[in-house]
Amino acid sequence: MARSWLRRSSPVDLGARAHGPRAHDPDVLEKFLLLTYDSCRYDVLQTARTPVLDALGPTHKAQAPANFTYASHLAFFAGILPLVVDDIPYLNRFNKQLLGLVEVGEANVAKDALRTVVSRENLLTGFQREGWQVVGAGAMNWFRQESLTAGFQEFRFTGTAATSQIRFLTSELDTRRPFFGFINFGETHAPYSFEGKRGSCPVDVRARVMTWPPVERGLVGSECEAYDHQVQAAEFLDRRLGDLLEALPGDTVVVLCADHGECFGEDGYWGHGFNHPKVLDVPMSIFRVDGKPLP
Repeated sequence: MARSWLRRSSPVDLGARAHGPRAHDPDVLEKFLLLTYDSCRYDVLQTARTPVLDALGPTHKAQAPANFTYASHLAFFAGILPLVVDDIPYLNRFNKQLLGLVEVGEANVAKDALRTVVSRENLLTGFQREGWQVVGAGAMNWFRQESLTAGFQEFRFTGTAATSQIRFLTSELDTRRPFFGFINFGETHAPYSFEGKRGSCPVDVRARVMTWPPVERGLVGSECEAYDHQVQAAEFLDRRLGDLLEALPGDTVVVLCADHGECFGEDGYWGHGFNHPKVLDVPMSIFRVDGKPLP
């Protein structure tokens, strides 16, 4: 498959900066991007047509570290990404972790990570102390919480606005420097709204409107109309993904995952915030923009 949108040469200059290009050892990875599709189920992303993501490699089923946005992102910023049960480096941190905090937490796991970070807080503050640029944008209301955003040099709470988020990130990043970039996309979160969408989802999937104790009724899972609306949202994000990757240097390591999934009526459960398999099963992919393997 053609990858005309992939950056395979020199980094893109995204605007004037106060300092010039730096020497770069191609074997030392110093550019990372974390993308979270909020609430996106694994099976939804498998159903969706995602040619950009598909061109970059496989997407795996993984276990989310938590069942709602705030807790999962706290884990992500500590290096605890969704866990793929297959014995694959970086996708399974017990084989080899991608980014690891070496002073706190799972120190014996993190010490052999691809990139270790010294911090008693999180990856964000650790990267900043090493001189990295740390920039992010978030869609969900949880990203009004300073405990999630305090480690960023620049952070923008956007609401659901993928195009604006991508524009903000690419305008702020100096791709000649080491960086950690982050976007939390909200299009895959109920009510699955996105730019140019026609019609709205008629199903309210929020857990707060459930009947307790849960009792399964009607069409659920992939037969529920909300499932198709999340599929449409995932396809929209894939169309935006190419624009983002075009602006990044080839040696950028991208982690694309969901923070948690969503129940569409299975066993009577709706939404998220509880430990149901459909809430904990999330998509997980790690790749370099230029398609080269990680060491």
